Amino acid sequence: MKTVPLGEATEIVSGATPKTGNPEFWGGDILWATPADLSKLTGPYISSTPRTITAAGLRSCAAQVLPVGSVLLSSRAPIGYVAVNTEPMATNQGFKSLIPQPGVVDAKYLYHWLRANTEYLQSLGNGATFKEVSKAVVSKVEVPLPPLDEQRRIAAILDQADDLRLKRRAILARLSGLAQSVFVDMFAHSAPLTQIGDLCQLMVDCVNRTAPVVDGPTPYKMLRTTNVRDGRVDTTNVRFVEADTFVRWNRRATPRRGDVILTREAPVGEVGILDSDDQVFLGQRLFLYRPDPQKLTAEFLLAAFRSPTLTAQFERLGSGSTVKHLPLPACQNFLIPAPPLEQQIRFSARTSRVSGLIALNERNLVQEELLFQALQQKAFAGELLLDQGLLHV
Repeated sequence: MKTVPLGEATEIVSGATPKTGNPEFWGGDILWATPADLSKLTGPYISSTPRTITAAGLRSCAAQVLPVGSVLLSSRAPIGYVAVNTEPMATNQGFKSLIPQPGVVDAKYLYHWLRANTEYLQSLGNGATFKEVSKAVVSKVEVPLPPLDEQRRIAAILDQADDLRLKRRAILARLSGLAQSVFVDMFAHSAPLTQIGDLCQLMVDCVNRTAPVVDGPTPYKMLRTTNVRDGRVDTTNVRFVEADTFVRWNRRATPRRGDVILTREAPVGEVGILDSDDQVFLGQRLFLYRPDPQKLTAEFLLAAFRSPTLTAQFERLGSGSTVKHLPLPACQNFLIPAPPLEQQIRFSARTSRVSGLIALNERNLVQEELLFQALQQKAFAGELLLDQGLLHV
């Protein structure tokens, strides 16, 4: 398959920003995109932007309006966000956008190729403060270009595979919010508030210094704030320690299945249930709660931590102007709803079914991710065989 430099297959357009202090340049009819706008997209297209500029603002700087069907490529902070615009728009200086040459390159094909080569594009960046890829460098990037009809067929197949992933993520997002909706319906307006210490068998803070780690793997794993996300505790992407370190860092208590773990800082308020029997200990900025089974279920406590009642307490009790953190007394004295245990058990049963659906969809998403990666590799290596719309990998 022949390759063509982007400078020959597209017109490369840099962006710019009008002076922010001049109100005559802002709030007009011209859409104006930033890399942050692309970071929020859930699909390939961008059709609106939070900020707009006026015609005077456009004339005041080096930005220009990109026609519909251009490929926006962020060239710094970070390198590699990609989108196709469905409306004419300008961009800030964080882009090297690509206007495809008619009859040479298909916009969606180029979109998929750029996404598949994010790491390569990032490797081309230069700069001491932050990495940036220049217009000259982008123009020399070689892109494999089969005939235009085949580009479109490849793009359509990758669109279908990508759409499967997007739909699966949307399902997961709805399922993740379902347990919280049930919690609000059942408890938000009726349950009295009780100090959390009265409902737990154990509350344990982390050791506030960094444990010495080893290359591993060993059976002994350190949990960090990055391991606590979306109601779960990930025990796979961890750092390892030796047995004596594990014992010393667990001298207060060893985490076990069913414990609820809260992040005190970076970020504040992420929470998850430990659902494995792995040998783990708390890294810095983590706090452990062990519910009293006669008073509290772990699933209820998790939902309570994610409720507006507790997020308001996180905001009110957190300290620090630069980096927000929860002081130890706050973690020990949160007020949470305390309905009868029978109601909590019913809630836990309902959320358990939801958790099962989430796990199933996460497994399916992994398979769809692997399929998409395989399609990308074969498509741009010229190994996809297209026969009457059927895909053979």
